[in-house]
Amino acid sequence: MSELIDALESSDGGKYLRPRLVAAAFLGMGGTDLDILGEVAGAQQLLHIGLCLHDDLLDGDRMRHGTANLIARVTDVGLASGLAADVAERQAMAAGLLAGDLALNAAIRALLSVPALDHVRQRLATETTSALERTIAGELIDVRSEVIPPVQAEPLRVAELKTAGYSVALPLRMGAIAAGVTSESVLDGLHRIGIAFGIAYQLVDDDLGLFGSAAHTGKSVLSDVQRGKRTEHIREAYSRAGAPDRAVLDRLLGFGDATENDVEAVREIVVRTGARDSVRETVDKHLEHGIRLAHAGLPAALAGHLTRLALTLRERTR
Repeated sequence: MSELIDALESSDGGKYLRPRLVAAAFLGMGGTDLDILGEVAGAQQLLHIGLCLHDDLLDGDRMRHGTANLIARVTDVGLASGLAADVAERQAMAAGLLAGDLALNAAIRALLSVPALDHVRQRLATETTSALERTIAGELIDVRSEVIPPVQAEPLRVAELKTAGYSVALPLRMGAIAAGVTSESVLDGLHRIGIAFGIAYQLVDDDLGLFGSAAHTGKSVLSDVQRGKRTEHIREAYSRAGAPDRAVLDRLLGFGDATENDVEAVREIVVRTGARDSVRETVDKHLEHGIRLAHAGLPAALAGHLTRLALTLRERTR
């Protein structure tokens, strides 16, 4: 077990967006007990680590934050010790699954031991498990969409369930609850703000997955095409494209051996059909909606902070 814990600790990293959002909401809503803040923010990062580990398993990814992820590292150790390739792979998959489970369990345990009143601890844990259920639903829709026609996919719904809910809406609500907020209207407002910003965040992430630089994103630009991921870029391009372009997309999406040239062909169709511009307009629409909600219902300092954070999404490179 100690080896698994060490492997889990080495998987931490990234932008720490979720704990930062917890802190923003906690402080913006008048929270003062930094011990409570530390536990809740840490639990959100653990939740994120666990979901990332499971996501890497589902996606077949071997990179995270620009370096080999836990699965790749365990595979390499197994191969170096003399294990057959299939045995090393199975050991790595098991390590990734169990480490993810361990992180999710640690997140809930941390929330149940937060130095706060019993009803606050209970609410924090319930909020997290409810968000986890929605994330699982989004992940399931996302995986199943890889085998359906792109025009039938629902990438915005996936973004709402899988990313926006746990990455933005949940941390904002958790910070507010930890600060003592009990008003359901305020918490609902934070949820709607989080969903708007979170969908924009995912759409920009998808854009980087297709058009970004692996050196900046830490992720191969081949993986989404090789998996046949039904992003909003792909759904829009497919719905706008003529028969020849659709035939190209049908041939390349989900082709596990797709090359950089193949991905460039997909990029060209996405741009030429106007799909990329359409997605950018959708990003702006969600950002503007979230900013309006923030300034209409949140303390000025918190609304200003979230606005500044949201506007940086347009220029993300990683």
